[in-house]
Amino acid sequence: AIFSRLGLRFASAAGLSRYAEVAAGSWAGSGVSLVMAGSFAIGVPSLGMIGGAYLRDLFGTSHGSTAWFAIAILGLVTLANALGVKVAGIINTVSLAALLLVVVSVIALKAGYLGSGLHVLRESAGGKDVHYFDVWTVAAVLFWAFLGWESLSFGLEEFHEPERSIPAVYWASFGIVAVLYLALGFTTIGADAEGVRIAGAAGLTALIRETPVGDVLLPLMILVILANANAWVFGASRSVYAAGREGILPRRLGRLSRRSVPAASLLALFAVYVGVILVLQYGHLSLTRLILIVSQNLLILYAFSIFAYWRTERGGTRWLVAALALLSWAFLLSGFSYWIAYPAALLLLGYLTYRRRRA
Repeated sequence: AIFSRLGLRFASAAGLSRYAEVAAGSWAGSGVSLVMAGSFAIGVPSLGMIGGAYLRDLFGTSHGSTAWFAIAILGLVTLANALGVKVAGIINTVSLAALLLVVVSVIALKAGYLGSGLHVLRESAGGKDVHYFDVWTVAAVLFWAFLGWESLSFGLEEFHEPERSIPAVYWASFGIVAVLYLALGFTTIGADAEGVRIAGAAGLTALIRETPVGDVLLPLMILVILANANAWVFGASRSVYAAGREGILPRRLGRLSRRSVPAASLLALFAVYVGVILVLQYGHLSLTRLILIVSQNLLILYAFSIFAYWRTERGGTRWLVAALALLSWAFLLSGFSYWIAYPAALLLLGYLTYRRRRA
């Protein structure tokens, strides 16, 4: 609801940065731009590693191949974005069809697991053996799966007929995602309760291989990963491009190619992705930790969006929507500790950058 309204009012490549300026003033745009850049720098490689894990399982290769598959995935979608919005859109359309086919097939073929998952829900509803921090940990990690609507904000400047298309895209995507994720979520919960090992980056692999058409569905799952990576790379490049255009990041990153795409930011970000992937593979970084940091960073930015919505809307509905958003925001942020220093430092750096530009 909030991103749909803000997107319609402030359709700009600056996206969340523009919302932050509305909420807290001009300095906030610089701060949010750097937090977004810092989030994309670790979030996109994390997504690439998840895709790499699926490819590793598909081809039966060694653990060390995950990083190289991840680099190949991000290289492919970076190239697609460099070729223009039309190519990226084709990938998204094909991948959406693959996503629907995979999820609906798994749920239909494993309906027994869905029933078991709903049984677990009924048992848990009583609160027995349910602890706050356990619920928070699961919710904070799962929040990663619902990221994306804020990334869409960076591409709204390129929408045709925004009054009709922007609300339609936000609400339709939310409805589809909510139904699919709930059904798939309870199916995997039921599978876990019945002893199927679904942990790890490529957790759905075990469930997919159990179906009669697993050899078909697993390659389709790779298309789904490509769509996710494509959307994140698109959002990241537009965010960094807008920051370069405003002088928050080096101005070279704010230039467009002959195809009217931010090729400089795409290539610079790809170099960053490769570096982070190699550290993830051969260093001591935890993929789960990076996912949590990205979720935390985006939650900090969501606070600006909630306030911007409250400031720009009129009527009683804004109080209800803002209050509900703030309640869920407070719960999701409650379990983070010293890692909050990362987005705080980026916000401070953005403020100092803004002051230097104004001097």
